[in-house]
Amino acid sequence: MIRRLIAGLVVVGLAIGVWALWPREEPDPSPTTTVNAVDSTTTTSVPDPITSTTVESHVVTTVEEAEAILRELWFGWFEGIYNQDEDRIREVVGTQTALDNAVAQFGVMEFSNPPSAVGLRFADIEILRADTDCLATWAQVAADFRTGSTQGVQVFRRSGDSWLLVSLWTYRGDLWEADCESQLEPLP
Repeated sequence: MIRRLIAGLVVVGLAIGVWALWPREEPDPSPTTTVNAVDSTTTTSVPDPITSTTVESHVVTTVEEAEAILRELWFGWFEGIYNQDEDRIREVVGTQTALDNAVAQFGVMEFSNPPSAVGLRFADIEILRADTDCLATWAQVAADFRTGSTQGVQVFRRSGDSWLLVSLWTYRGDLWEADCESQLEPLP
């Protein structure tokens, strides 16, 4: 669990580094469509993956759909780091940088318990962009199996019939929109 948190923090750190190097506008301090969505599920079963019910042309329109995608991908990220399973990480990331950041956390990130999908909590979820190929959300992510939380823009790209995490950004005004326009290269 701690391994996954550290991996998440490394990704956030890299995003901050990129953010610091790129010129940008001032972040928009006023959210437009913020909804507090906190998981209240008490079961320990893993939710059905969003990919099983999503068709390729579907556009995410609700906070609940966005939360399901966040839950699936963050769980895969943490589970892959916890189990030191590069193939599991490949299932949820869409860039070599994200894969490298996760692998760098193998044996480093600390967990208080094994990761679980229901152990993830999301708050202040806002859909910043949603189309058939890209989903960008603003959300706070915390986990029962790790200490701390992170908040920022998370960019997901469509690959086949599933979503992949491609980048994390600290502020709404960062240059995350370019990640929706860039070519998604398959991982080796």
